[in-house]
Amino acid sequence: MDKQWYEPSSDNGWYTPRPAAPEPQPVPRRRKGWLIALLSVVFVLAMIVGSALFFGGKASVPAPEKPGQEDAEKPDFSGDFRKFFENYYIQQEEQEDCTIPTVSRYDHVVMELQPAGGGELDLHQVYRKCAPSVVAVTAFLDEKSDDRYYWGTGVILTEDGYVVTNSHVIEGSCRARVTLWDDREYDVLLVGYDKRSDIAVLKINAAGLTPAEFCDTDALAVGDRVVAIGNPLGKEFRSTMTEGIISGIDRDIAYNGTTLTLLQTSAPINEGNSGGPLINMSGQVIGITNMKMSNSTGVTIEGVGFAIPSRTVKTMADSILACGQVRGRPALGLTLGPVPDTAAEQYSLPKGLYVSAVSEGSDCAAKGIQAGDIVTAVNGQSVTTTKEVTDIIAELAVGDTMDLTIWRSGKGGESSQFVVTVALVDVSDVYG
Repeated sequence: MDKQWYEPSSDNGWYTPRPAAPEPQPVPRRRKGWLIALLSVVFVLAMIVGSALFFGGKASVPAPEKPGQEDAEKPDFSGDFRKFFENYYIQQEEQEDCTIPTVSRYDHVVMELQPAGGGELDLHQVYRKCAPSVVAVTAFLDEKSDDRYYWGTGVILTEDGYVVTNSHVIEGSCRARVTLWDDREYDVLLVGYDKRSDIAVLKINAAGLTPAEFCDTDALAVGDRVVAIGNPLGKEFRSTMTEGIISGIDRDIAYNGTTLTLLQTSAPINEGNSGGPLINMSGQVIGITNMKMSNSTGVTIEGVGFAIPSRTVKTMADSILACGQVRGRPALGLTLGPVPDTAAEQYSLPKGLYVSAVSEGSDCAAKGIQAGDIVTAVNGQSVTTTKEVTDIIAELAVGDTMDLTIWRSGKGGESSQFVVTVALVDVSDVYG
């Protein structure tokens, strides 16, 4: 392949390929819906699931604004407060579906997690141990043509060809191919994928592969050395290894309407690394890399990458391997965001969480909760941040109930406050 040069794309934070010759080129993966809300809010979080086990994105996410930071453009407080919030909380775009042919049966394979440790290796040894377990994933956008495709990384789960990657790597594709360490290529069948956790499982018809060794991250600490292996920027840079440290643990990042609890690393993560392994110095996979930070103008910030922890990957992958989708996650079915102090003062609103959308099929919709309502308390506990709600949901299961205190503005400016008891539903039932 001829040399390619890459330049920053200011609109989305990715690198846009500029081919030196008219060859088929990878389509830049764009993370849809990553929009910074105006004023001081950081992210719009949908109250879909409440467990800290979930989830991730691809290699770019806007850097959060500092609390209290005002946007340069002053907000328009004229008119009804609902109109203000329509502009304040910009709804995320829906992700495209994947139409890759699916497996004919589920083998109920379980992803194994080993204890961390087993002796520290040098960088050469880590690479020799782990590189054969890393694959390239090419996801095509056309049934017949290979000219347009998405490019990413995957990790081998089993000797007989199960592979884990990010769901956004295959988003919108209709067929895919996996390229092994030794250049063998296989067509892909889809086992299943989950947009909100950003995990997908693929199957190739192979045998004698080298599965990666996944380990738990309970003993992981900031400062631990790690490496990432992946396929940044295209085929020419397959099996690239980068080095760094664990920079943070349990980082809560908004992604695709939910909150992902991720590992932060200084190991360079670039477009095409998505779906690849983050590895400790014992050669064990501690996470699946899925995003990197960029600022509000889309310029990527080096040394601030993220990975889905291996325990989260196991939870998602085991469910997908069993039935093709992730089941059992409790969903409230409300899209919530904090009421900023400026809006509360201008409109005489209570402190709480603004309901910008109610999911059809949720108990919240059945009980009459509406967009424009404000949740002021959950189970009698005042709430002003989405994390407070997700922490409450994290202790519950599908079918459990919550008491929501709702503030509602009526006609003529009068308002009312009442309590609604709602049941949590399975996230797959309301969000697909």
